[in-house]
Amino acid sequence: MEKADYFIRFPAFQRAPMLSSNSEFSLLAREMNWKKDSRRYRKERANFLASEFNIYYGSNATKLENWQALCVELDISDSIGSITQCRKALGNVHVNLVDLVDCRRNGQTARRFPSVAALQKYTKKTDKIFPRSAAKEDGFLKALLRVIY
Repeated sequence: MEKADYFIRFPAFQRAPMLSSNSEFSLLAREMNWKKDSRRYRKERANFLASEFNIYYGSNATKLENWQALCVELDISDSIGSITQCRKALGNVHVNLVDLVDCRRNGQTARRFPSVAALQKYTKKTDKIFPRSAAKEDGFLKALLRVIY
């Protein structure tokens, strides 16, 4: 789903792409009157974040170039000659997926955490949780998915 495709369903919504993805989605949810604890909110948020990730990183997990670009962005410069090597290298990287999307949105570099425990603590504190259902469907995201709860 392209980014524009997601928002085409909401023609009255004024995009705010310079905000964080959480903030922009919160604006949309408020406008659509989606309650944060509702199934609709969770489903729409998962669709929104997945579409954002696909726009910035691509959705074709069979293209080595997409894997290499993600590795380079996360400061992995060695062992990126194959998808398997990229996937293995990414298995040692701990990054918040919502932050990863936001960094592409605003041109910054994603913060890498020294351990899963540090990533868990940050993710819980900031409530920047990328929906597991969306992450499991995507090859890139699956490589970066970590258990938070």
